[in-house]
Amino acid sequence: MTLLPIQVAGENHGDHQAAGVIATEAFDLAGDPTVFSEQVAAPRDLHGMMNMTEGLRPWQPQKLYYFTDAFEGYSQYWHEPRVVSPFRASFLKGTGPVYSNTDVSPSRHVSYGQIAAEEQVFYLTQEGNLGKQAIAKGDFHEFEQPVHFIFGKSTVDSNITGDIFEGIKPGAVPFVRVAGYQPVNEEGLTLTIGGPWAFYREFWKAHDLGEIAQLIPVPERAVEWGGTLYVPLLVHNATLSSADVTLTVVLPKGWTERSWSARYPVRAGDTYPAQFVLVAPSSGEVGWQEITWNAEANGRAVGKLTFRVLAGTGGGLPQ
Repeated sequence: MTLLPIQVAGENHGDHQAAGVIATEAFDLAGDPTVFSEQVAAPRDLHGMMNMTEGLRPWQPQKLYYFTDAFEGYSQYWHEPRVVSPFRASFLKGTGPVYSNTDVSPSRHVSYGQIAAEEQVFYLTQEGNLGKQAIAKGDFHEFEQPVHFIFGKSTVDSNITGDIFEGIKPGAVPFVRVAGYQPVNEEGLTLTIGGPWAFYREFWKAHDLGEIAQLIPVPERAVEWGGTLYVPLLVHNATLSSADVTLTVVLPKGWTERSWSARYPVRAGDTYPAQFVLVAPSSGEVGWQEITWNAEANGRAVGKLTFRVLAGTGGGLPQ
């Protein structure tokens, strides 16, 4: 189980993203004896200087699940209806098992919501007082939001929404090799989003997790009123001739552009990175908005890209 490495409004902590990437890579590498040789090789001498290798056995994990701090994954920190996107259904629905925090623990004889509040008390650096207040009042409804897991993949028989331990077998299972990165031939002039979105676009395919790639088909983020939004765009020229590509942005009311729309020279076979810096209005109603970029070359449209923003609320650095 690990955090979901994906860019979505509310969950863009760099350390969360890195942990999810590493855990996914570990799932696919742990059963391969040809990687991490210092862990697999047995030490030559357990009592001397040659005791620098570990002699571990490769082990294929059986199931991979994700969880998220996205705004639509309600928790004790937030359950604000206005953060739910009107442009798409919740990406959590039907993607994995759901557990109720109103259920009662058979060993503790209290709700899992109360247990979560007791745990929160120890979180001294980030709103541990929420747990203290709930315990003092005997009111745990803030902690009774259901827990959603997102099914990644399994090497044993398992349903997407089945219990996390469904299909788990005692002992080892065979190693499963993933496809890895497979390049795709591009044609003409194309406009795509760069940065982490470009990385994840290839990451999910390389790890045989195509369903995860479809969870957030249109890139999105959250930004505070008056906040700055950085959007990396990539203009790729797969033709045999250089081209001048003009990018223009269509902004919602009140937004301003700090890096202006411009014409970009893109050499044959090259990619031009265009960083757009946009500033949100200073105030307004919390809600979702769309930003659109249009790309033209020689008076002809060559690409269009839409970006969705939850304006009026932050969601954890670096957003």
